Formats: sequence, C-alpha cells, structure tokens
Amino acid sequence: MCETGPGVSDKYSINPHDCILLPTAFAAGAVDLISFTTLGGVFASAMTGNFALLAYYVAQGRYQPAVGSVVALGGFVLGCGLAVFQRRGRPQSQAITLLLVTEMALLLFFAMYAWWAPHAAEVPSYHLQVALLAVAMGLQAVIGQAVSLTTIVFTTTLTKLVTTITDSIGTRGAGAFKDVKLQSSVVLSYLFGALLAGTLIVHRLHVVVVLPFIGVVLAFACQRRAKRR
Repeated sequence: MCETGPGVSDKYSINPHDCILLPTAFAAGAVDLISFTTLGGVFASAMTGNFALLAYYVAQGRYQPAVGSVVALGGFVLGCGLAVFQRRGRPQSQAITLLLVTEMALLLFFAMYAWWAPHAAEVPSYHLQVALLAVAMGLQAVIGQAVSLTTIVFTTTLTKLVTTITDSIGTRGAGAFKDVKLQSSVVLSYLFGALLAGTLIVHRLHVVVVLPFIGVVLAFACQRRAKRR
C-alpha cells in the first residue's frame, strides 16, 4: 500500500517510495545469480562478497576472475558516483525517477547485448556485461539510500530486521511491525529474484537476462503511480 494523506495515520502509512523496494530487490537477486553463475564467478551487486572473492582468486593465482571482481568493484563505484551526481540539486522524487530511468537503460543494454552478442563467451564480453550490471547496481544502491532501506546489502537489512523484530516484541508497536513486514518483504523479494534467475539458468533459458530490467521497470511504474497520488 502506497497511500498517504490527511485521512491516513502516519502510524500505518507507508512512504510512497517504499513500493520501489521490492522490485529493485528482485532485480538485485537476479543480477547476482546471473553475474556469479554465467559471468566468471563475480557478484555485480554484493560488493562485500566481491571483496572476499577477489582475495580468494588472487590467493589462488586465478587472475582472470580476479580481474572480473575488480571490474565489478570499479563499475559499482562508478555507478554510485554517477547517481550522486544525478541526485545533486534535485528534489528526491525527481532524482529517484532519473536514477531509475538510467538504471533501466543500462539493464536494457545489458539484456540486448547478452542476447545478441556474437562472442558472449569471450572474456572481454564478460567484463563488459559485469561492468554494465555493476554500474546499474551502484545506481540502485543510491536509490536505496534515498528511500532509506538498501536493496543490495542484506547483512545490513537482516541486522535491521532482527533488531526491529526484537524491539516490536517488547513494544508491540504497530509502526515496528510495519517495518518488519517491509524489511522481510525486501529480503524475500531478493531471494525470489535469485531463485527465479537460478531456475532459468539451470534450464538454460536465455530469457533470464531480461529479469533485472523487468524488476526495475516495475519499480519505475510503482514510483510513477505513487507520484500521481
């Protein structure tokens, strides 16, 4: 529910931007499965895991996947920087719209390239695809920051979830239970995106490359609908 207004108590209302969290979390889950299983064993959104993988690959002397991790890290940083630049001086709603449009464009380009690239199995192609996904996830990280709940760093989200559940048991506050529902939904949405992507990859269905784009399109539609209310 995205409705807010004079007739709706703040105690029960949801920030209009919260409705973009679930589809962007879905997109992040799909992105991580796609990048890890098909693009050289790197994560395009989970940078903590990427740092660990980078160290592991270097320790093994496997420099090709290590380069992939560096590409993902660099792309993510670039995406964050681009998002901060796009946010500057704009109202939050306008900034989120611009960031979602930019992310959609990157994910659409990724899907089209992955689908039609003639040499998709070559290393330079892997790196380009990882870079596109990582830049998009950097943008999404800043979108989550603007909405106040990350859709890509789930250690933080799980910590908030456990803390909120514990507090809600003690206080029995409706606001706390609302936060539990939202945070749980974001985690489950990420898992669903990862599960669906994994299922499609196991069955060798190339349509998997479109999942992240679909997720962000749904987020954009939710955000536009919230703005009209």
